[in-house]
Amino acid sequence: MSYKEDKNFWGIPYATEISAEAFVKDIWDPSTEEILTPKQFFGLGWGLNLHALGRRAGVIK
Repeated sequence: MSYKEDKNFWGIPYATEISAEAFVKDIWDPSTEEILTPKQFFGLGWGLNLHALGRRAGVIK
């Protein structure tokens, strides 16, 4: 993983940043092939990377 900090609470990732950039990075991150990525936008858990999902489905090249 190439994230700034790996913040976690008992092994569950969390994020405290509230910005448009963090929100977009949470749902659209072309820098990784992982579908579930640690949260970048405010919250607890993992975010769904739609870019990686689209690549695996063959919708995005």
